[in-house]
Amino acid sequence: MLGQWPSGVCLVTTVGPHGMHGMTASSFSSVSLDPPMVSVCLGNHLPSRALLGDAGKFAISFLGKDQAHIGRRFAGQDRSVTDRFAGLDWTITPNGCPVLSEAVAWLDCTVAHAYPGGDHTIFVGEVTGAALPRVTAPLLFHSRNWVQLADPLPQTVTARLHGDGDCFEFSADSPPSPEVVRAARQSGVTVVGYVPDAFDPDRAGEVLAAVDALTALGCDEIGLAESPVTPASPLQVRRVLQDAVVRARPAVLRVRLSGDNRLALVNALVAMKSGVSHFDVVASGSGSSGLPLDDLLHLSRQLEVAGPPDLVQIRE
Repeated sequence: MLGQWPSGVCLVTTVGPHGMHGMTASSFSSVSLDPPMVSVCLGNHLPSRALLGDAGKFAISFLGKDQAHIGRRFAGQDRSVTDRFAGLDWTITPNGCPVLSEAVAWLDCTVAHAYPGGDHTIFVGEVTGAALPRVTAPLLFHSRNWVQLADPLPQTVTARLHGDGDCFEFSADSPPSPEVVRAARQSGVTVVGYVPDAFDPDRAGEVLAAVDALTALGCDEIGLAESPVTPASPLQVRRVLQDAVVRARPAVLRVRLSGDNRLALVNALVAMKSGVSHFDVVASGSGSSGLPLDDLLHLSRQLEVAGPPDLVQIRE
């Protein structure tokens, strides 16, 4: 029954007489903001319960969508692993506990309370340190399965013709100075930085770094442009957008797809499911290589996603 309640996944780690120790847990919860406190429930039969109680400290590492294999390892599901910590990058917290260097976030805790909870012990820890090593979607656990977020479709989509509107556009490869960006925004112009070849599998890290840089620069919008030469795959569009949407905030993320790609509408659907509602389009029949407006309108109608007035105005 309780397996129907979805939760995030974390590693609970501590130290003992024989070194580092850790386990996978989903029974984690925030308890207090002031002071910052969290709780984790450990089975009384587990070695972790005794080690954590004796150490009086523990750390929490939140797992990302691409770390299910680590969750399985620390849950004891990978029988081929004898040392759960081997082959992974670890950081030692000021409290002396190991945390996963590539975790979505980690917390360093000192045990403040330990309460009996049936066949478990409820440990409440006061958070003494924290960090956000990287930004990515979380790993979830539901009904004994490791899953990812299923993003809903947007309520509306909006579109803009390539180069249309009162915008200051530039490429992430040659960004303007922060002073120029501030001046443009103060004059009421929308600042849009585009990342070229954004869905090239060999440039994933470079693309996300460019999104971070454009966000720090203060762009109103960040555009991810498909290469006109190399078609983007739906899988790579999904991989990039899952992280880029989060990294771009508070800027609006928009996508510029190639209409020459036979999977253009599939990629547009994937983009919508990844949290994108802003698209660059070309006028239907214009001969340009971008995503035709009529195709986007057709897709939005089939998905029962509303198109705002600006879509109709562009078409007319």
